[in-house]
Order: sequence, then structure tokens, then C-alpha cells
Amino acid sequence: MIIEEAKRLKKLPVYVFARLDELKEIERKKGADLIDLGMGNPDVPPPAGVIKKIKEAVDDPEVSRYPLSQGAEDFRTAVSKWVKKQYQLNISPQDEVATLIGSKEGLIHFSFAFVDAGDLVMYVEPAYPAHFNATILSGGTPFAMPTTSKDSYLPDFDKISAEDFKKTKIMVLSYPTNPTAAFAPREIFEKAVSLAKKYNFILLHDFAYAEIYFDGNKPISCLSIPGAKEVCIEFHSLSKTFGMAGWRCGFAVGNESLIKTLRRIKTNLDYGLFRGVQIAAIEALSTPKEYIDNTRATYQKRRDIFVEGINSLGSKVEKPKGSMYVWIPVPRGTDSTKFSIEVLGKTGIVLSPGTAFGALGEGYVRAALVTSDARIKEAIDRLKKANIRFDA
Repeated sequence: MIIEEAKRLKKLPVYVFARLDELKEIERKKGADLIDLGMGNPDVPPPAGVIKKIKEAVDDPEVSRYPLSQGAEDFRTAVSKWVKKQYQLNISPQDEVATLIGSKEGLIHFSFAFVDAGDLVMYVEPAYPAHFNATILSGGTPFAMPTTSKDSYLPDFDKISAEDFKKTKIMVLSYPTNPTAAFAPREIFEKAVSLAKKYNFILLHDFAYAEIYFDGNKPISCLSIPGAKEVCIEFHSLSKTFGMAGWRCGFAVGNESLIKTLRRIKTNLDYGLFRGVQIAAIEALSTPKEYIDNTRATYQKRRDIFVEGINSLGSKVEKPKGSMYVWIPVPRGTDSTKFSIEVLGKTGIVLSPGTAFGALGEGYVRAALVTSDARIKEAIDRLKKANIRFDA
């Protein structure tokens, strides 16, 4: 029997991480002690009160029943209060909040709800893979807005034609950005909002790293731009902010019509977020600010150790303003995948090849700061001993 997978799956780019996982397993079987800086899998634990709440919640038989698809009112109210406190946004918990089983799920379901064959979806490249894979899976046409270090990984809207803007259904922005850790100034969001209104497309801002910022460089919410709510939806995740990656909890806020449609498609694709997680998430959103301050301090210290170490090996990487990533040029004459494999084989350190984030990621690797200070120092020592060098 020959079983054919759907054509939409065949259109997806090669999943670089799958090959890397195979190589990691080979090294583990050899007895290698891997320092995995590949996946952005946060190791900072959730607040103690969050753990306590979910333990209490699972003892209640009611939480094991189907939840409300749109999310419980108390969770949506907690979200509304959170975005008011953190970003000074006025969001209706009844009409302008969608409860998500993680923001990645929400991004892909949103694409299913709005993208038809022939629709362009613009995204910034290098990119989080879901930003272009969601378009492919929904039958649309990904349109990369190229960015480089020379332009601070910001798109140049003036280089995009009016005809392409007219074909666009969604523009995806995400700042702070995975993988480059870039930040966008207010002017980028103002221009994007203006273009969305002029050409009648949706503006989607993936704000997963909203709270992971350093040195007081608080990033901007797209919805803080006057009039943005007419065209914009913003996606948030509790994964990085509260160390709840495996819990799969997120939310979207913004334009009432966009939220309504996202809720509608979700009623046909899932049964909503487990009530126990919603109860725990309410606790997370009311956690004293010291928790997030400490999380930022943890990642900032790791950033400093890693960047200073990498720069002692020939690189000239600037310290990122936020996120949990460092974007590093590989040595001239090699490509990112070969370099990642070489580093893994010689040192047991796992880095993500830049091509996992689109063709424009070639020439770079991404390091995720998801292990202790001691292990990061050890990673630098291993690189030195293996004579691994980086480009300036």
C-alpha cells in the first residue's frame, strides 16, 4: 500500500531540527554530555504559586470536563488586566481576548481562518518557522520581507510594491524577534498600521518575548499605536514570561472581528484550554513583578557570559536587548548546518543552524540561553578547547 501525505505537507521546507535531533541522539548513544542550546526551551521554573494552584485545581472533578472554547471569563478578565498593567491597553475581556493552547497553535489556526489560495502573507525573515509554515499549510503564498544585520533586522516597507501590498492578506511582525533578538522602534509599527489601513490587510504581531528584555529596553506593543486596534491582533505566550512552555497556554488580544473569527475556527478544531491550566495562568498573571524581574536578570546574566565568551573566540556579537537568543555569524567558507554539525561532534554543544529560520538565516547559528551559568561557561570552555572560531 502506498500512502501519500497531503500536498500541503510536501510544500513545507526541510525541517532542519529533525536532522539535528537525529544527530543529538547519535551523540547521546556515544555517551556524550550534550549542552543543548538549540531549542528555545526555557528552564526557569514557573512561580511557586502557579504550581500550587494547578495541584489544587486537579483535585476538583469539574476541571476535567470540557472547558469553554473561548476560555473562562475569569481567565479573559485576568488577561485584560495584565495587558492594561503591562502595556496600557484597554482590552474587553468579553470581545477582544482569545484563549489559546499556546501562541503557536493560535498563529496557525489564525492563518487557517483567514488565508485563501493566492493570498500573500508578508513576514520578516529570518523568522520563527510558524510565521511562514502556517501560510503554506493554509494554502497561501509566503512573502519574505528580507532583513539583515545592516538594517537591524527591520523590514524596508518602501522596497515593497503597491501591487504586492494589494495582494496581501496578513503582515506578520514579531519584535523582539526569534531568532535574531531584534527590537523594532515605534516608527516601524506606525508605518505598518498605516499600510494595513491603506491596503486593507491584517496586521499580526507575535509578541511572545514581550517580557524578556534587558537594560530597561521595554519593547513596544503594536496595539499601543493609535488606531492599531482597527487592523491588528497581538499574540502572547506564557511560555517564556512564566516558564510555562510545556503547559501550552497563550492568548490573543486586539480587533474584535479578528478575535471573533479566531474563536470561531477554534470551536471547530479544539475544545479549548484545560481549565486547570487557566486557573494556574490566572495566578501567573497576578504574580508579583519580582518574579519577572528575576527571570530577566537570569537571562541577562547568561547573555553577558555567553556573548563575552563568543566574542573572545573571534566574534563581535552585540549583546541582545532582549529574548533568550544570541544570533552568531559562522566562520567564512562554511554553512550554518555544517558548522552546527561540526560543533556538535567536537564539543557536544547543540546550536540551531540559521537555515531553520528561512534562507536568509544562512551564515548564522542561534544559541538559546536555556541552561545554567555554569553550563554556559562550560560551553565556552569546550569551544575554546576544540579551537572553534567565529567570524567578526
